[in-house]
Amino acid sequence: MSQQILRYRPDDAPPEWEAVADGVRMLVAAVAEQVRYPVMLVLRVTSALAVSAERAGLPRDPAVWLEQRTISRYLSGATDLKGSTVQKYASVLARVHEALVWVERSEAPRPRLRAARSRAVPYDVSELTRLDVWARALPDSTTGRRSALALIALGAGCGLMPGEITATRGSDIVPLPSGALAISVPESTRLVICRSLWEEGLADLAQVAGDDYLFAPGRKVSGAKNLVSNWTKRNESADPRVPRLDAQRLRSTWIVALLRDRVPANLIAGAAGLKSTAALDPYHRWVPAPGQDAAVRLLRGWA
Repeated sequence: MSQQILRYRPDDAPPEWEAVADGVRMLVAAVAEQVRYPVMLVLRVTSALAVSAERAGLPRDPAVWLEQRTISRYLSGATDLKGSTVQKYASVLARVHEALVWVERSEAPRPRLRAARSRAVPYDVSELTRLDVWARALPDSTTGRRSALALIALGAGCGLMPGEITATRGSDIVPLPSGALAISVPESTRLVICRSLWEEGLADLAQVAGDDYLFAPGRKVSGAKNLVSNWTKRNESADPRVPRLDAQRLRSTWIVALLRDRVPANLIAGAAGLKSTAALDPYHRWVPAPGQDAAVRLLRGWA
């Protein structure tokens, strides 16, 4: 396998290939054992992503290549990929991203997701990528693409509940001097900060919306009952590989991501509007224990 990686060169390699070749080879070598796809497929897909990022002027950094926005930009602009190929590439890149995270943290492989009785199952990276690609392919209208992207950003990026999503306006998104985005949640004083992955997209949506609602703008009221669930039913993808968009699953995704990043439980509970950290207990089934190296770093603290 190592020789395959070291000798790999794309057919009709573009001029940008030499600039990203070493990074691609090192990335694939690091994750090959954890990604259950043929190594040549992983090399081909990762190379195409890296070349796309190089053309866009992004840093030559695998972590940047594997950001969701970079993957979405590449897949949306890859006119040579059709139908099922787009979905396969999205799945490969999601697995590579996931494997790289676990390798860097020295953590055990992520456990299989199992449905919880009391909490919605979080989306995995592959599902989020597919939802993002699907959302960007919707008609460019207030109740199409804009509403879909707003729902994903406010749910998976900010952890808002359905009623809070429908009540949030563009003017409720407040840029901080650090570059972070704070969300002024209607009828709440809690501190909610958008996850960095969704900052750019949410800032763009807020600028366009202004004082109007981010989700389903143009309404006279903050939101009728079941506004989000009715919208998702009307706009459900016909492709069975694209999961149904669900506000509760988006919120679970946000909470679990924070827990996996070892954010203090009291901060998560406060941002989520939960009464106590005990309410986070059901989500821990999706949070693996850290590996030994990661445990040592966490327990040791700054040296």
